[in-house]
Amino acid sequence: MPDHSEQLIHLVYEASLDNSLWPELVLTLAEHLEKARETLPASQQQSSITNMAKHFLRAFSISERIVDLQEREGQHTAVLNTFSFGLALINEQGETIMKNSAMMAQPKIARLFDKTTTPLLRCPLTEIEQSLKQWVSQINRTDEPSALALPTNGAANLLMLPRREAVRMGFPPKAAAVLLVTDAGENDGIRAFAAKYGLTRRETDLLAAITQTGDLKQAAAEIELSYESARTYLKRIYNKTGSRSQVDLIQNLHKGPLNVLRKRRTSEEEQHRVRRLMLLKDGRILEYFTLGPKTGRPVVHFDALAGITVDIVGNPAGVLTHLEKHDIRLITPCRPGGFRSSPRAMTSLRDFSGDVVELLDHLKVDRFSIFAVSFGAGSAVAVAHELQDRIDRVVLSSAPYPAYSPPNWRDLDLFYQMSGVLGRKWPAMLRQMLPFLIRSIMQNVDSYFDRYISKTKSTYDVAALSNPFIRSRMAEMLAERTAAGMSGMVEENVLNAQGWDFDVADITVPVDIYHGVLDNVAPLAGAALMVERLPYGSLTELPEHGHYHHLTGWPWLLARTAGCDVNVGAETYVIPEVADGPQLGILESTATS
Repeated sequence: MPDHSEQLIHLVYEASLDNSLWPELVLTLAEHLEKARETLPASQQQSSITNMAKHFLRAFSISERIVDLQEREGQHTAVLNTFSFGLALINEQGETIMKNSAMMAQPKIARLFDKTTTPLLRCPLTEIEQSLKQWVSQINRTDEPSALALPTNGAANLLMLPRREAVRMGFPPKAAAVLLVTDAGENDGIRAFAAKYGLTRRETDLLAAITQTGDLKQAAAEIELSYESARTYLKRIYNKTGSRSQVDLIQNLHKGPLNVLRKRRTSEEEQHRVRRLMLLKDGRILEYFTLGPKTGRPVVHFDALAGITVDIVGNPAGVLTHLEKHDIRLITPCRPGGFRSSPRAMTSLRDFSGDVVELLDHLKVDRFSIFAVSFGAGSAVAVAHELQDRIDRVVLSSAPYPAYSPPNWRDLDLFYQMSGVLGRKWPAMLRQMLPFLIRSIMQNVDSYFDRYISKTKSTYDVAALSNPFIRSRMAEMLAERTAAGMSGMVEENVLNAQGWDFDVADITVPVDIYHGVLDNVAPLAGAALMVERLPYGSLTELPEHGHYHHLTGWPWLLARTAGCDVNVGAETYVIPEVADGPQLGILESTATS
């Protein structure tokens, strides 16, 4: 250990700055501690271990603080982005310290932050035009807020606050000025206002146009209404709202609490009613995702850690095309403690089978097939073991098998190292490390994917994991899955790592495994060993593919699960190229299918 201690200490502090190194560090440290016990005299063991532990705990503390700061910044940004008004903090040089999404929603306003130009702002009262830097300087000299407008836009919908005023409102003193952009016509507040006073659709359209233009003639033209008709509508609005003038009307509108909230579009997931809740007999809540023809062939899907393979939440329209083609009704039950499913104490992966039975009975599904990917395979095989009399077939993709111990575990991906090695030898350490690593992945998803890519030999995996949509969805779905806590994910990983408490030889339904030859997360040899022990198991090797072949290959895998006669690789899923992410919004609770 003395020969390697300096190198290990270097790795400790390197990991404090790059959280993706922590699995490697923990495993390396554990190896060194074992060697210390084997090779060092008893008198030297304790001092050597104590010294290393000090460095380890200090580095872990640094890493946790970094992740805490990253999460805090992300939460602040998310809150600011819910506001309908644009907000930007400006420094002394007229440069942007930060801005929210509403500030960039209007192209004309967004040009203010183009570093290649020097945009001007106009004061409607004086008609003076100046740059951001000049306005910052002026308002801080006078210590008075100033209403501003774009030179090409007559509406004065910008407000700049000087530093002193901004600090009084709670903004950080680092900002020399705060720039606000109001946009009352693009938020939920105007809809609430219209509903409160019983405005008709055309009256609401006119009100929205007035808030945008500040002029009745322009507003009428914008919604293709004659000026005389607009005057009539406006009078009706005055009467209904108790307003005496246009200024009075706008002031009344802004008094509503919802006027600060950004307009939320109804997401595709909501339109398709993908996410649903049901109450279990013991009082717990089970969330499940479902999509596809209600009379289609039922397939119960067990997803991996993030749940982005068959992404019916993020891209329901794209998934539905394949489900309808093969007449598949997809049902994804969320395991205990994941998403909005209530947590529960579990001593075996088989414990989840009771929840699955209640769900399928609730949906009036008698027989079904199972499709599972990656680390979701453990729960899937456990359920198959318990519910064989209702299952037609099981299809597994990139399935790990904890009974197999690879000789080259150091060459494998960090997820295997964490669960297959750390979880097996030191489960207490896995329970402590996994929540931190999941948080770290959500904040530093690119570094984790880049580290995987540097180790894989599969060009297919490189292409899929380089896609920005996949990366953003991984972080989004991990955040959704662990929003109520990480105990469910942690316990499922520990139960997987400790080895299954059932014998796969007892499973008498057909189990087909499709596995990439170059899989460095769940080794192919592990899948081969499981097939040897399954009475009706089959293994199809996929040359040149790695662990993540199901990200694009799930359509043909799912079709085969449903009993369709399709060739291997015959149908693929095109991953969206733009990482917009879903508008998750308000989710539906229902007690019916």
